[in-house]
Amino acid sequence: MKPASTTRTLQRARALMERCLRPGRASSLAAEFPLIFDERFSGRVVAYEEKGDVRSTCAMIVRDLVVQGARLRVGLLGSVATEGAWRGRGLAARVLEEAEAGLAREGCVAALLWADDPNFYAARGYRPIGWEVDFVVPASALAQVTTDAVIRAMALDDFGAIQRMYSLHAARVDRSAEETDALLNCPGMLTLVLQRDRDVVAYACLGRGADFPNTVHEWGGDQNDVVFLLAEHARRAEAAGHDGALALIAPPSATILRERMKSLGAEVVEGVLAMAKVIDSEALSELFDRFGGELRAEHDATPGQQSSVVVRGPLGRCALSDEQALAVLFGVRGDRSAVLELERVLGGVAPRLPLSPFVWGLDGI
Repeated sequence: MKPASTTRTLQRARALMERCLRPGRASSLAAEFPLIFDERFSGRVVAYEEKGDVRSTCAMIVRDLVVQGARLRVGLLGSVATEGAWRGRGLAARVLEEAEAGLAREGCVAALLWADDPNFYAARGYRPIGWEVDFVVPASALAQVTTDAVIRAMALDDFGAIQRMYSLHAARVDRSAEETDALLNCPGMLTLVLQRDRDVVAYACLGRGADFPNTVHEWGGDQNDVVFLLAEHARRAEAAGHDGALALIAPPSATILRERMKSLGAEVVEGVLAMAKVIDSEALSELFDRFGGELRAEHDATPGQQSSVVVRGPLGRCALSDEQALAVLFGVRGDRSAVLELERVLGGVAPRLPLSPFVWGLDGI
């Protein structure tokens, strides 16, 4: 088992992913996930090979999350696939372990993934973290939303404006302009921009390959303008034969968008950001120490004991497992109950917790 370092292994790993994850589809994962398969970028594939064939594989990429003005290094995992006849032999678990070891070597605090089978990953130490808000709004409600601004499909010379708007998000993946350019060319995606005078001031991406059907998964600019873009996406979808609802994904900080969506009769679903597993307990302790306010933390590396985060406050100390520390740092749907309990026990306050990182749709693998 090793990173897919040769062209042949990479091709076979990608072919396995396409057979398992895109059955019957002609599109290539290389086009859908350029950060993984384009040699210009840092993503890579881990593969388990036997007798010259790839039996199990997954994709991985190291990313810096921007949250509360700080950077948090994590690994994103995805596209886990195992040949049908080889399932049930623990190969996916072995591939994940190799990927996690690689992330540890690159200084990642945690691994994040999006799971079709949460139970499989929960058994391997992954826990839900964070918060995203999903809106589902009837196309008929969006029909009444209009604007005098120009809305059109994205053009090549819009990339710079889109990158600038993306970089204004307080919670995001730290993404380069070259990476954004590559991602905006993903197949099966329509990106609309809203223009006032000569300036592009908002954008919204709908669909991405086989992912995010009828869903705006990334956007930027004024949140009221995003509603105009969603309405135009709905009109274009209706013209193409889709007359149902459209979905939109947003961070919990998008309060204006939430109110606009509610006024249009949207269904609001409070979701989780991802499933996560601690990769580096010491780095997790440093993160806790940075954002824990009056609660200070250090890593307990006592030989023979499970790694833990030791938190100290005015009233004493408390040892947390990695999973408990995740719950405090990245409470599911903004839940502060774990933070409040820690404050009660230790007598200090941690007003900046939990953190709310966010990964936009173009960054998912």
